[in-house]
Amino acid sequence: MRTLVALVFIAGVAAVAIGLARTPTVADGRVFAAELLEETRKDGVAEMECDRAIPIGVRGATFTCVATLLDGATQVVDYTLKPDGEREAKPQPPTRGPRRRNRAPGDPRAERP
Repeated sequence: MRTLVALVFIAGVAAVAIGLARTPTVADGRVFAAELLEETRKDGVAEMECDRAIPIGVRGATFTCVATLLDGATQVVDYTLKPDGEREAKPQPPTRGPRRRNRAPGDPRAERP
């Protein structure tokens, strides 16, 4: 009877281990954004925001980040994380929105909507 209980216990532990091994790890996108910001700051990136949750499986991961450049333009970058830890970036062209101009104090045009 003890042998049977031991075998059932071993089979149960093995099933749980296999289930956990197949479950993808979910990384916090803010951690990736901070790391990527440090690497790309020298290229003119002021801010970086990535997907909130990045599932990392056996084959790696794919996620998207939005980089805000120093001139105010934004750029979407698709990243691929390979199983060996290497990252591959596929940037899209930057988009430029209308820039808000600061009016001088006392300028009557500053009061208009």
